[in-house]
Amino acid sequence: MTMPVSTRPHHKIALVCFGTEENYGLLFVGGELLQFDQEIRYFDAEKDAITDEIVAWMPDYIFFSPLTRYFPAAMNMLREIRQHIPGVISVFGGHHACSDPAIIDREEIDVVVVGPVRGSIEKILSGEKGLIRTPLTDPADMPVPARIEYYRDIPRIASRYRKFMLSMLGCPWNCAYCSSSADHLRDIYGKEAHRRYYLSRRPIPAIIAEAKQILALGKTEEIEWVDDDIFSGPDIETWLPEFVDTWEREIGVPMYVSSTSTLTLKVSDNVLATLKRIVNCIGIGIQAIRPESLKLLNRAWDNEENMKRAYDRLVTYGFAVNLQAIVGLPVEDPVEDALETVKGLQRIGPGSICSVYPLQIYPGTMMEKYCRDHNLALSALASGDTNTGIPGIAFSDDVTKKLRNLCKLATFFVKYHIDERWMRIFLTIDFPESTSQALSMERYYECVVDRLGTKGIELFNEIKRGMKLVY
Repeated sequence: MTMPVSTRPHHKIALVCFGTEENYGLLFVGGELLQFDQEIRYFDAEKDAITDEIVAWMPDYIFFSPLTRYFPAAMNMLREIRQHIPGVISVFGGHHACSDPAIIDREEIDVVVVGPVRGSIEKILSGEKGLIRTPLTDPADMPVPARIEYYRDIPRIASRYRKFMLSMLGCPWNCAYCSSSADHLRDIYGKEAHRRYYLSRRPIPAIIAEAKQILALGKTEEIEWVDDDIFSGPDIETWLPEFVDTWEREIGVPMYVSSTSTLTLKVSDNVLATLKRIVNCIGIGIQAIRPESLKLLNRAWDNEENMKRAYDRLVTYGFAVNLQAIVGLPVEDPVEDALETVKGLQRIGPGSICSVYPLQIYPGTMMEKYCRDHNLALSALASGDTNTGIPGIAFSDDVTKKLRNLCKLATFFVKYHIDERWMRIFLTIDFPESTSQALSMERYYECVVDRLGTKGIELFNEIKRGMKLVY
């Protein structure tokens, strides 16, 4: 039974956001808390002295939903806050909590929510502690994101040129490195509940209402659609044309979306032609080129021939394509494997933009189990943030340097078709941190301009002022 509004306890609840982008999960948590008539405030963990701000506000609860790479920082912040507010109740949720619910054993953590926020708030406010598992319902049941409060409290996000949205919460694929892989979530919730909640779409009216709120609250030049695969779902041939018609008529902001070669080749010509009306650029997950590396990533269903066909098909319809790949795999020759991947990207999309990232080892994934079973040490330097270029596995210093350099330079290598001999020389260079930062910034510039054209050039100086670059 839901507690009547008039009898619900009223609390001050701090929601702490890590990273340079908006925390989409905490947007929904805030929306749920508002339905329970709670006083919420978002805090930007990227600001200096943010802990002092939280302490000065004196919250009753503090909510975290950090990605794995931010979990250590969240714990350090919580310990510091507890020195000043010993009675504050800490609540953790999101991907890391679902992947590693054993964090509830840490004495600093009072509540861990595994599952959607809906169904947890009343229990938390009534004093329940420990592990709270919530049932999966339906994506139509999700609360309205608390963007008014988020943008009020973290204005740099309101002014960001790009905002995040999604229609589908889960991923149909089962990649070994990903904490949102299908098998991982099915193990937690069961096959049918997983399909109903994670592989179904939010109602179009709810998506459009959210987009309208975004446009009303701040300057937005692009929406990044964070569905793992825009073309997934049995209803794509009917849902997508209806969605595009509505988006084009009522929103009109260009989108960046992601897909795979398999579904790009499967959808109809009508779907691609329709999508082009609202999408400038599509990211295609290549991830690796060698068949044995694809198998290691649990992507044996893909191959270079299909990747090339998918790329060519998208280009034919006028899309810019961002080829995405992962290097630093637990193979005998990780540098050679990485070079083969980059050369494959050159073959698939000559002159294309690409984004190459180091493999990170996240809790609860098949890749974590693989590393554990094969006694592979994890890198103490890896933060979980792919933008650093540092791989998650503890390779030798020389291999780590070469992989990091390759991540920084892959966009340059592929777009300008750099010969393999030059690539090998670049991988051996000891770049100072200032150069590493400049390379990351230039890579980001290339991606923005590829997606937004002339407008991207105009936006980039503004983007630089408003972002904290991780390099």
